[in-house]
Amino acid sequence: MNLILNGFSCYRLPVNSLNDQAGASLSIFHIAVACLNSDSNSRNRIRALSRLFTLGSYSLVDRRNSANTRSISQIRHRHRTLRLLRLLAALFIFFPLQAQTMIEGSAIVTSRNGFVSAIDASGEPISVVSHEILHPRGLTLSTIKDARIFLTFSNGIAVALNEASVLQCVDYTQRLFDKEDQSLGLEPSVSNLKLRLIDGQIAVASNRLSPLSNLRVQLPKGELRLHKGTCLISLEATGLHITAYEGSLTYYYPNSESREFVSAPKGIRISDQSMERQKITKVSTVESLEIEQVRFCQAAQHASKRVTFQANESTKLPPEPVLIVRPQYFQQPNLRPYQFEE
Repeated sequence: MNLILNGFSCYRLPVNSLNDQAGASLSIFHIAVACLNSDSNSRNRIRALSRLFTLGSYSLVDRRNSANTRSISQIRHRHRTLRLLRLLAALFIFFPLQAQTMIEGSAIVTSRNGFVSAIDASGEPISVVSHEILHPRGLTLSTIKDARIFLTFSNGIAVALNEASVLQCVDYTQRLFDKEDQSLGLEPSVSNLKLRLIDGQIAVASNRLSPLSNLRVQLPKGELRLHKGTCLISLEATGLHITAYEGSLTYYYPNSESREFVSAPKGIRISDQSMERQKITKVSTVESLEIEQVRFCQAAQHASKRVTFQANESTKLPPEPVLIVRPQYFQQPNLRPYQFEE
């Protein structure tokens, strides 16, 4: 079967025997090397990689129904082929992306209530009214009792800051993207976002985050990386509370290589004493959250869906946000005092 991938042609070989499987693996390898050596830009390589995975998946999965007739050696060979694809993915994407320019990302205040103060990197106060467009790098947000604020970043994630909380955006950069990138369904670019929770509670929703992006939250003790999904992070008198409302995350203990992997619907609590022993104090689930905390996580998810950002490949500027109007807006009755005759 002849396939075209990013301008290169290859043959999908039958995989009934080990020799044929090896040929298929070499065919896939040939495609990746050809693309790496081509003159196409990095964005085209990323799109081609998704097609490469489709090809690999087609070669590895299309005969699943006859799995019972395969030998163990054949199945092991397919596992080795899948590992080869993963290795090629790293070579195929990581190195081209390093040469691409990262610029400062943007954000918008989707909603807020109560008094919220904001100070930029130079120490100057700035406005954070609803729908205010922000350059979040170096920004520090503070809320008082009964105050909350929701931000949506240009990489598609939303951050909700609860009452009596302090959050700082340490760094935020993002790769340029165009309209075609936005059609992929995930984050249209690659971004690096580093937050620091100083006090209180935040919810982070990142259901569309690219696997190549890096989203980290620095804590008074340790650091958290959210891979994908929604999480709730609280600094309380009883210790650090982390809940994976959706998706998965990794918590890294301070000054150590030890870590805790948390996936939904799991939650953990780590006290100061158990932090020193690098042990979890208590394991919980999403069901143990209070109703206000559940709604807080859901509100963060909603905020991430309220905004889209315009492509900035041509402008080379931080992406401009565009608020998404609710469908009910278009269902309003016609208020004109006249009508046209047909």
